[in-house]
Amino acid sequence: MSIRQLDDEGREIWGDFELAIAGSTHTGRLRKTNQDAFDRFDNPDRGEILLVVADGLGGHQGGATASKMAIGTLGKLIRDGDGDSSTRLKCAIERANFEIHELAGRDRTLEGMGTTVVALMLCERGSSFVAHVGDTRLYRLRGGEFEALTEDHSIVALLLRRGDIRRDEARDHPKQNQITQAVGVSDEVETEITSIDIKPGDTFLLCSDGLHGMLSDSELKLLSGRSPDAHAVVAWMIDAANQAGGKDNVTAMIAKIHDHADPDG
Repeated sequence: MSIRQLDDEGREIWGDFELAIAGSTHTGRLRKTNQDAFDRFDNPDRGEILLVVADGLGGHQGGATASKMAIGTLGKLIRDGDGDSSTRLKCAIERANFEIHELAGRDRTLEGMGTTVVALMLCERGSSFVAHVGDTRLYRLRGGEFEALTEDHSIVALLLRRGDIRRDEARDHPKQNQITQAVGVSDEVETEITSIDIKPGDTFLLCSDGLHGMLSDSELKLLSGRSPDAHAVVAWMIDAANQAGGKDNVTAMIAKIHDHADPDG
């Protein structure tokens, strides 16, 4: 069994690692409701921590319903499902897709609802996993290198892959908000799951497009490494997105990984 506790200084100890995890969401400056959702789920018997961010779509009520349903379904099936970490993660997203699509078909006020999802499964033993659908993203800051570990399921990402547009044209492209995959919109969903390693010194950022759509990668990199305090980093990011215009709901989760054996971690 994995043992998670807080040391005398309030730091979270998880196996051989020291963790600092925080998340927050904000409506933004222009929207009246928040359709984003996020959560953390601990599975100590399996040595897992799941972090999830979802960005709902399909009207105010529908979007909020879909994102919350996706988060809840992932949390439940990760704890109670069968199989290894990646299998349970894939099955959980597929189940969320079924439940959201089925409810939208029964309730006309929720017709067309769906949600993007990005999930980080931290595993104490073996590989960790990333899963995503849509344009919510996961970034990693490691050794001064900041990179996206997910690739958007969107029209703009497709145009970039085909070489039809340059990267500097993507941010202001008229189709920048058009996604090609979402959980619950169709009766089937294609989920990308990738295995990753985690190392002391890593910082992971999960976020909705209300954050990465307002701030450049260089700005996100600067803020990600600005402090070991995950709560402070999240607050700075959301404030920066709102200062840049706050055109959408904005959600950020930060996970900082340190070596517990390092007293300066």
